[in-house]
Amino acid sequence: MKKIFSLLIFAGLVIPASAQVAVGGGASLLKSFGSTPAYGGMHLLVEVPTDDQTSYYGKLGIFLKNKQDDGTVSVEAIDPSVTFPVIQVINKMETFNYTTLEGGRRYYFGNGYDYGFSAYGGTHFMLAFNRVTQSTDAFDDTKYRLPDGAETQGNIFNLALGLSGGVKNTFTFGTLYFDVSLDYFLASIPSNSVAQNTGMYSPLLFTFSLGYKKDIF
Repeated sequence: MKKIFSLLIFAGLVIPASAQVAVGGGASLLKSFGSTPAYGGMHLLVEVPTDDQTSYYGKLGIFLKNKQDDGTVSVEAIDPSVTFPVIQVINKMETFNYTTLEGGRRYYFGNGYDYGFSAYGGTHFMLAFNRVTQSTDAFDDTKYRLPDGAETQGNIFNLALGLSGGVKNTFTFGTLYFDVSLDYFLASIPSNSVAQNTGMYSPLLFTFSLGYKKDIF
């Protein structure tokens, strides 16, 4: 609910007042260049046309986690005088996900925003949030512990500039659409060393979205 509320606030800031508003959503697939497999997810959309050729929109994307091996970590004995070996080396895993919030302008070609088949394209800004979590293979936590001060979670806040293009077809029951976007992170702020040293970060993203929208007034 907080994410949906944030989208509505964002849309209200970037979209001018208009008598026509469309809401929608659907499935999305995000691929970070040179990194892990694609992230599956969903998106919510708010779009307001200014005329039949242009519109402003806000879009919230929520994506599932991906996981990959992240080397090893040493756990140390809580009481070295009674535990042997004093140090154990165990495998480490890392999970990474995306939450994105974008807003921008679209330009329609063909039949325009309201009718039939059209192509569209435009530019946008995106705020992206990554949650980085490190986990390990199971170990006896009554005898061993992670090193003091070891962090297991971190966040990355990103600002991106993007290009997008797609096609849509408007029917009596609403509009079906498919679009592709390319985003590049202009700035990224990691919260700690876990986020800063992740091997799953990439500054270049491709996103594919398939969805349905309908004018509500």
